[in-house]
Amino acid sequence: MPKADDLVPIGKLARRTGVATSALRYYERLGLLSPAELGNQGRRYTPESAERVAFIRLCQDAGFTLAETGRILEAWGREGRGWRQQAQRKVAELDARISDAQRAREMIQHALDCPHRDPNTCPNFRSALQARLNIPDLKFQ
Repeated sequence: MPKADDLVPIGKLARRTGVATSALRYYERLGLLSPAELGNQGRRYTPESAERVAFIRLCQDAGFTLAETGRILEAWGREGRGWRQQAQRKVAELDARISDAQRAREMIQHALDCPHRDPNTCPNFRSALQARLNIPDLKFQ
């Protein structure tokens, strides 16, 4: 157990990590972060908690949800097993999102460069409309 003098108040942890105190409390509720001490002086954390918060933020930046981040932290707690599958799933998800964004970008760029003033007269636009209408899950009631 760390000495009380080494513990960091929630406000200081918030300033150090750039994360609001409300977010730190939310991380606690989700089980992602634990204070070393709850008492008269409020929530106090170990100095290593800043790295934990930084890791949570890095996971968010990489597109992981907080629930997914919790599963990664849990997997690491079990000698690192299981986090690789989650990371591989996230890579596949990001690849799909990138592909979708590239298609959207191409469509917008085409619209900007298209010589047809009316999109309904553009063969590419008409083709895109037809592709959307041919989605198998789309059923009219």
